[in-house]
Amino acid sequence: MILDRFRRPDLARPERPPEERGGLGGRIEDALVTRLLETGLAERLIEGVVETLMKGPMLDQLIEKVIHDIEASPAVDALVDRQIGRVLPALQESEALRSLIRHQAGAYLQHLERHPDQVRRLIQTESRGVLREFRDALRERASSGDDRVETWVRRVLGRG
Repeated sequence: MILDRFRRPDLARPERPPEERGGLGGRIEDALVTRLLETGLAERLIEGVVETLMKGPMLDQLIEKVIHDIEASPAVDALVDRQIGRVLPALQESEALRSLIRHQAGAYLQHLERHPDQVRRLIQTESRGVLREFRDALRERASSGDDRVETWVRRVLGRG
């Protein structure tokens, strides 16, 4: 049953000592609660509630809230930071990771060798972009130089 997955012995209702039960009334209360919770009707009722929650929008809202709370949690951030601090040094020394990276780099280079047109287009596009930037910068400097020369000539000829 669904509830069997959620039962935890450490969460069972603690047995109260006889002096705290309130005499016969307390013992009857305990017996009734125990009998009610152990009935098939109670289990079916709880299963129905759980199934309804799982099918309805409340589950989505609960999941979204839990995810938001986890994302905003300083405790989770600290846990992640500690794990990264623990794992990264080990990864730096990992021969298995180095081997994987070498293998992936080799596969990528083989792919580039088999598809040189893509590489050429990429290089041409980048080269054109660099040349355009150089040309535009050169034009800007030339225009600025022209303005300076023109200002100087006007001053020398007394027209400025």
